[in-house]
Amino acid sequence: MVSPDSPRVESFVLRFVHDAPDQGVLPSRAWHGVVIHVQTNEEKTFAHFADAVAFIARYVPVGDFQLRMKDEG
Repeated sequence: MVSPDSPRVESFVLRFVHDAPDQGVLPSRAWHGVVIHVQTNEEKTFAHFADAVAFIARYVPVGDFQLRMKDEG
């Protein structure tokens, strides 16, 4: 039995995939990925990192996470 004082641990695996340009994929869509919640083995594919964060937020409070793109300053 887990002690009430024990920290709660949630683990995730993020896999990023870069499609080769000759596969007919537009450069803006060349990256996609999958996030897996280790404890339940539930997974979610994503094309936008914000979708991965939304999946993680189902298990872990992420607060007011905002993804800033490097062109946004």
